[in-house]
Amino acid sequence: MKSPVQLSNASFFVPLIFSHPILLSGAGAWWLPIVSKAFNLTLFLAVMYFLVRKPAREFFATRLAEVRAALNQAAKEKAAADAKMTELGVRMSKLDAELADIRHQSVREAEAERQRLETETKADAEKLRTLAAREIEGAKQSALVQLREFTAEKAVELAEQMIRKDLTPQDDAKLLRSVSAELTKVG
Repeated sequence: MKSPVQLSNASFFVPLIFSHPILLSGAGAWWLPIVSKAFNLTLFLAVMYFLVRKPAREFFATRLAEVRAALNQAAKEKAAADAKMTELGVRMSKLDAELADIRHQSVREAEAERQRLETETKADAEKLRTLAAREIEGAKQSALVQLREFTAEKAVELAEQMIRKDLTPQDDAKLLRSVSAELTKVG
């Protein structure tokens, strides 16, 4: 940066340069205001450059770093989003296959359950048939025993009635003698 002495020297020489008699002559003086304005503008811009360059450099360096960091962060987020989209795409493509597998598995499970229920039903029906056959056989045997007892009782009653009807007192005496004779032989 220029010192205040250098700046004051420049401001001292500027009026001297433009006050030269050739420059102040009437011929060609139309360009003098343009040159003086251009010189003043150049001088102003040079001073501003020396005053503002360091803060401007820091500002633009900081801003550049912020923009780069934001771009890097955006690139990372985009990469993460792309990876997520790829993963979701893979999962979506597998979804149809998974749904088909689930459907096939549910059909197989339903068929297996139907087979199991059918087998269970047949086994239960067979148990019921066996139980019914046993109960019928038991009832049949019981009825046969009762029928034999009833038949025996009726046969005895019928025989008794026939004997009483056909038995005369002489047959009764004869029967008593033969029974007593047999008892004496045994005893």
